[in-house]
Amino acid sequence: MPSVAATHTLPRGNFSIHKMNPAPHHPGQLAVPCTIMRGGTSKGVFFMAHDLPADETLRERVLLAAMGSPDPRQIDGLGGADTLTSKIVIIAKSSRGDADIDYTFGQVGIDLPYVSYSANCGNLSAAVGVYAIQNGLIPAQEPLTTVRIYNTNTRQVLVSRVPVAGGRVAIDGDCAIAGVPGTGAEIQLDFARTRGASTGRLLPSGRVIDELVVPELGKTIAVSIVDVAKATVFFHAADLGIDGSESPGQFTPEILDRFWAVRNAAARLVGLSPESRLPHPVSVAAPRNYTNYMTGETVPAAGISFVARRVGGPPPRLHKAFAATGAVCTAVAALLPGTVVHQVARRSGDDVVRIGHPTGVFPVRVRLAADGEILEAAYSRTARRILDGMVYVPA
Repeated sequence: MPSVAATHTLPRGNFSIHKMNPAPHHPGQLAVPCTIMRGGTSKGVFFMAHDLPADETLRERVLLAAMGSPDPRQIDGLGGADTLTSKIVIIAKSSRGDADIDYTFGQVGIDLPYVSYSANCGNLSAAVGVYAIQNGLIPAQEPLTTVRIYNTNTRQVLVSRVPVAGGRVAIDGDCAIAGVPGTGAEIQLDFARTRGASTGRLLPSGRVIDELVVPELGKTIAVSIVDVAKATVFFHAADLGIDGSESPGQFTPEILDRFWAVRNAAARLVGLSPESRLPHPVSVAAPRNYTNYMTGETVPAAGISFVARRVGGPPPRLHKAFAATGAVCTAVAALLPGTVVHQVARRSGDDVVRIGHPTGVFPVRVRLAADGEILEAAYSRTARRILDGMVYVPA
């Protein structure tokens, strides 16, 4: 698969090559400073922009080698052989007046050699503010430090509010995230300013419902294509012959191919390139009981607005949790009258949309103005630093 790295502008930074020299005690290898962080249900390797080479081809080779790609096990690098852990983040101090930090997200191919900068990762976005404060890029302020983050992937600004105690980022807390063991300090992220992140329009086709011809399915299905934080195409689970509450183990290659066929047809409809991997396909269905595939416990229908299953790729894979940017888009779609999501969503007495995904529930707080303006599209995550050090890549 061709890389999309060459078409992407990374954060402004004082790129240097000095850290790319062979490591003195490790002949034949280059030492690159990095940090491993968990953000929400994702884990990624963070780099400062000035520690990576400016040459795009060399930079991609370094990142692929650091993650151990291409290899289904990523055995020779830091990747975890899962889309949720094969991710990189590049950080720089921002020169923009409306942002503190420039942040680039890269999805690294596992068994294919690519680094895709086509979209943002909402889970790792939670770790960006933590990283910025801990690395001294912005001062810590109690009790919450507001970090304005310019995401270069979508060219939009998101806001992170990071808890601080005793002059340091707070780690301990009682915020629980489905798909993450234990609890941590609550980090609040607001994506209200990310309308049209991928296409420039809330409704890329100009309609809340499209009758989409999907040749591989041999039929036309009703879809809603919505673009907030990350362009997404929504459809009824039943139209793909599934219940909508299946676990990852029940998603056969045939089912995954059906999702990808819808994605490809929707991309053609709104003019998105195949390399963009967008819009991400999401099936939805009315609330129902299902089993959390990680814990074996029942997720009750009474506690969710609807069930949803989201596929990423390539190759197509079911997300075992739910991408945070995808959750933002899904929650907004649930409030837009006439969309596929709105049709199946149970209304709540508050402003929270509760998405039932394979490992639990993802709540998103959404408020829309009468004219459709997004006033709030926020969720809570936890994040923490796992490791600081050097990653060694072949010279």
